[in-house]
This record gives sequence, structure tokens and C-alpha cells, in this order.
Amino acid sequence: MIRSIFKHKKCLGYILYGILLMIVLLYYRFPSDALEDYLQSTADEINPRYHVLVGKVRPSLPFGMKFLKARVSLFMAESLLIRPGLWSFLKGESKYLFDCLAYGGDIKGSVHFSDNGGEASERPFTTSIELSDIRINDYEYLFTLIGRNVKGILGGIITYSGQGSLLINGTGEANLRISNGSVELLQPIFSLESVSFDDVRIKMILEKTKIKLTRVELKGREIKGTLSGTIGLKQNISNSRLALRGSIEPLEGFFKSENGAPRIMKLFKRRLRKGKLSFVVRGTPADPKIRFI
Repeated sequence: MIRSIFKHKKCLGYILYGILLMIVLLYYRFPSDALEDYLQSTADEINPRYHVLVGKVRPSLPFGMKFLKARVSLFMAESLLIRPGLWSFLKGESKYLFDCLAYGGDIKGSVHFSDNGGEASERPFTTSIELSDIRINDYEYLFTLIGRNVKGILGGIITYSGQGSLLINGTGEANLRISNGSVELLQPIFSLESVSFDDVRIKMILEKTKIKLTRVELKGREIKGTLSGTIGLKQNISNSRLALRGSIEPLEGFFKSENGAPRIMKLFKRRLRKGKLSFVVRGTPADPKIRFI
């Protein structure tokens, strides 16, 4: 009896030793180069414009992968941790959780791929993303995308459903907040070339290749404003069609600032209706047309 127990303990010890050795070898001998090649080929399959670069790849317990200095064309992360959802993993579903450190903040969420057996670019997916403390002025591509300088701290929640090769045909929603920042105006309004703000709240809906801005509210010490309307999306975002309407309301701080010079204030007051300056925006992000109403 004692000899049998000893044999079982010895066998268990070998098993645990083997598992530990496998984990150590997997960690230190992990084929990161091969995985990077696989990721690049998959990205090319989804969209040839994507380009994947990974500094290092390490396994992360339990059942996860950690990518260091990861860059996907227009986005760079200090680290990216990906792991399968435990319950979905047991059911054989393609659902993954991720946690990414980028631009001074945190991006976390989940992505669920439909298992329809098609090509990677044709597989529908849904994702939910939570943004926290993102320094958007550190995101270099934003200026290229919208042609304007924007600064501030971004947070919020984004949900999306679509396909990798047809992103603008998907559906989704976003509730975002940008705090303590500034935005360069599409065109100078009198002497104003940019507006500083304490808080911007944005709510938008994506459907049928169109973004509906249902709520954009800006609050600052000098000015507050609103914006709503639609953006008809094109594959080249800079060619998207704008159909927006908004208003600007100068506050007491504006009249006391350098922007509130007497000459400018006279021009401003001529256009004010009920204390607000209303306008519409047409054209494209690359060539916007603003008209005061």
C-alpha cells in the first residue's frame, strides 16, 4: 500500500516536472519570428495595406499571448495581451479578450469571429472596445486622417460589427469623451484658428457607410458649441462627404481674452442670433466648406 502511494507520488512529480519544463521551454524558446510571419500573412490576406511589426512575442499564462512594441500600419502599442475567452474557448468559439497599452492609456475589450469557414477577410466579427486615458495628440496618424491638430485625453466605449475587408459597411456605435484639450478649426472663424476646451462629448452611430453624429457637445472657458449631422464614408476617409450643422456660443471668458478684441467682437455680434453663431459644413474633410446661417 505504502509502496503504491509512493509510486503514484513519484509519477505525479514527473508529470508536474514535465509540465513545468514545457512551460519554461515554451517561454524561452517561443517561435516569435514564425508567429510574426504568420500574423503578417494573415493581415495581408485581410487587407494588403496592413503591415504588422512585432518586437517580441511571449506566451502569457493562462492561454494568452503578449506582444511587445506591436505596430499594425497606423497604430503602435507598447504591449498587447491577447487571450481566448475561457468559456468560449471550451465551447470551440473564436472569441478573444485583449488588453493594450498605447499612447499613454489603456485599450481593452473583446472580439468575436464568426466561424463560417470562409477566408479571414470575409469572416464577420463583432468587437467591443473600452478606451481610457489615451493621449490623442501622441497618435501621429490622426492629423493625416482628418487634417487637423487635436489634443486631449480620450476615453469611451466603441462597439462594431462588420468584416475586415469592408469596414465602412459595418455597423456600430461610439460614446466618447475628450477632456482638457484643443481642436484646430476646419477654417478660421474671425481670429479663431483653434478652440481650447475642458470637455467634448461625442455620440455617433455607423450604418450603411454613413456616420450619424447624434451628439457633439463642446464646453470650454471661452466657448461652448454643438455639432450634429452625417458623414458619408468613402474608402479614402479624406474624400468622405460632410453634411453637418452646428453652433458656437461665446462665453464671458471669450470677451475677456485676446480673441475678444473690439473689432472682432463687433463682427461676432452682427452674426449672433440668440447669443449663438450657427453654421453648416459641406464638402470633404480634405476640403471643407463652412457657411454661416
